[in-house]
Amino acid sequence: MLSATVMRRLEALEDISKQGKRINGLFRLMEDQLLWHEAYANIYANKGAITPGVDEVTLDGFSEERVASIIKQLKDGTYHFQPVRRVLLLLRFCRVPEKGS
Repeated sequence: MLSATVMRRLEALEDISKQGKRINGLFRLMEDQLLWHEAYANIYANKGAITPGVDEVTLDGFSEERVASIIKQLKDGTYHFQPVRRVLLLLRFCRVPEKGS
């Protein structure tokens, strides 16, 4: 279970971002191991959880060691986020943006 402080901070994120204010302390939140486990519990059953990401890693690779390694890299300032793979989905009811707009 997440601590009361972490829960308060998480609940405040939505309000702060809606107000257009700058969000501080995200790295401190990311250092909480329980937050990682809570996030994993929320997404592991999704169909996309076994789909490899841009780094070819799936959620099957989730472990205490991996979480500890990421948290250590965040604290050291050596963690680098992987780029996101963009996929353009053309849906029947969507307008395709014109070039240059």
